Amino acid sequence: MNRQYSETFIVRATDSDVQRRMRPAALFVAMQEGGERHAITLGAGYDAMMARGLFFALTRIHVRFVRAPRCGERVVHTTWPGVSNRFFCPRYHTFTLEDGTPLASAGALWVMLDVNDRKIVSPNTVDLHFPDTSDIPSPIDLPTRLPHLGETTERFVRTPMYSDYDVNGHVNNTRYIGYLCDALGHEALDGHYPGDLIAGYEKEIREPRPLALSLSREGDHFTFLIASESGEKHFVAGGTLRKEE
Repeated sequence: MNRQYSETFIVRATDSDVQRRMRPAALFVAMQEGGERHAITLGAGYDAMMARGLFFALTRIHVRFVRAPRCGERVVHTTWPGVSNRFFCPRYHTFTLEDGTPLASAGALWVMLDVNDRKIVSPNTVDLHFPDTSDIPSPIDLPTRLPHLGETTERFVRTPMYSDYDVNGHVNNTRYIGYLCDALGHEALDGHYPGDLIAGYEKEIREPRPLALSLSREGDHFTFLIASESGEKHFVAGGTLRKEE
């Protein structure tokens, strides 16, 4: 059984920003797509899980960026599942150049949801046939706590649109990262790139209703919140911006 899955991709111009860096949201797409391709080989891809009335949803993630991938670079993405417990299915990711130069690493916690009632199903009750990867060193700590939200410095309103939704009928997890970077804006990201990021997906967004976005900045540290108009939390993130060399 293929315990780890690796693929090489070229950073496309369409996935790059004005400084020819791979946008963070595009890296999240690479994690999502590469993880799905590995899951398919393990018999736990989207179609196989839907046939069982289940699907995976991202709930927590910790990403550490060492250096932004650049437009045109060949990037090696390696991913593997961690050891599941009664609540979560962990998955790890590493990104390097072909010569081994590190770019980023991530540890994510996924949950299984029932497709009909959207309730969490324990991995202990479903035979996923995942390989034993307990001997593979973790490249990063899994997220255990969500960031403490700072005092809001900027507020925005955003309504999900057609391109935000995915096959599960909710706003795709990668789009939240795009919302975050849009809130940070050109000035904050000019010459800077995320260094460390912890994010939590609290409740899926299914309806195209206005959302309240809040950003807090203190030096190179930031926190970010997406909530409903009534204040119900959907997404919480916090991290640092790193000055690029």
